[in-house]
Amino acid sequence: MLAMPAASGAAGVPRVAVPAGVHDFGSVEPGALVEEAFRLENTGSAPLRIENVKSSCGCTVGLASGHEVLPGGAGAVTVRLDTARLSGRVTKTVTVYTNDPAAPVVGLTLTGEVAADLIASPTPLYLGRIRHGTATRREIMVTSGRPGAAARVTWVENTNPALHATLEPLPAGGGQRVVVTLDPHIPLGRLNDQLTLHTTSDRAPELLVPVFGSVEGDVVVLPPQVTFGVTRAGDAPARELHIRNQGVQPLRITGVGVPKDVVRYELDTVEDGREYLVTLRLRDGLPPGTVEGAVDIFTDHPDEDHLVVPLYAIIRDGKRQG
Repeated sequence: MLAMPAASGAAGVPRVAVPAGVHDFGSVEPGALVEEAFRLENTGSAPLRIENVKSSCGCTVGLASGHEVLPGGAGAVTVRLDTARLSGRVTKTVTVYTNDPAAPVVGLTLTGEVAADLIASPTPLYLGRIRHGTATRREIMVTSGRPGAAARVTWVENTNPALHATLEPLPAGGGQRVVVTLDPHIPLGRLNDQLTLHTTSDRAPELLVPVFGSVEGDVVVLPPQVTFGVTRAGDAPARELHIRNQGVQPLRITGVGVPKDVVRYELDTVEDGREYLVTLRLRDGLPPGTVEGAVDIFTDHPDEDHLVVPLYAIIRDGKRQG
């Protein structure tokens, strides 16, 4: 059981406990629908609120109970996973946000094996942060997923002209590999594409491999997104964005745009022409709920004059427990 111990003498505080935060669904055929209801218990002395459930893994999530769990009670979060486009070992995690000050974020995980004639690995293919103008090469290995299976990839389909995929056999009949390369002058920004591997398998005539990454130029903003997490308005620590110039010519920041009703900012020079710092703080008095917005950064760079950084926060009730 995952549980956070209450502090000595604490009163009126919710405590979330998850008896089983990982569910192993064993081995299933592609297309099977996997579902699990994860139990969340409140072992504290104040109501536990399930403020948000976030999935970034292709799962469908839902509350099988209400958002509020009374002391000594239990709620449930249902996680469903469609395995139609999955193969091999699978691990998917969803994130639950609560008002437990000791455990504001809890992970719930589905794991298991999806049987397949062919397994492509890695899936998805993460290219990472790519410097604009540099050569990039990655490989996807395709191997048999069943004993004695003779399926193979016949060709690779791709719709992005800047992304290239070449199919090659591995030595000694060990399978195949797909060599992925990028044009050096691919446009800047986030890369989010997909390769379709056409196969001789009757069960899975196509394997889909997402391909994603980020192509960076002279101007780099770190971190790539601003997350305040679960917080109370006025209590959240400041977040910082570092703007760094990797080019030869000096860089100037000509403007910064933020959702003014949510965030205030300060812009400071770390090294003139080379690095700048944007400090962000949530405004006081924000109502409870989810905040999604963006920070716009404007520069005098001829090709990178506007950069967008996503911003995210969950604001809980400003009243403290206890």
